[in-house]
Amino acid sequence: MTCFAVDSRHRRAGVGQALLQGAIAFARLHRASAAEAYPMDVARLQAARVSGSALYTGTVAMFAAAGFSEVSRPSPSRPVMRLNL
Repeated sequence: MTCFAVDSRHRRAGVGQALLQGAIAFARLHRASAAEAYPMDVARLQAARVSGSALYTGTVAMFAAAGFSEVSRPSPSRPVMRLNL
């Protein structure tokens, strides 16, 4: 999963998590063996404040809460996370 589009008026209200759960359900329905994501690790960013536009891929916390595990880390703030289905 590479992108979540959530209107700024609805951010931090669980919309991204609902979209993620829907994507997982869709992947399972279509017999995918795994789902992979490239979220932002906000704890590893250098910026004091992170804009919403930097988080369009979702956050590590969101994917971890859905059961995803880190499988690699090509850059300090961008892990690759996977959920085996």
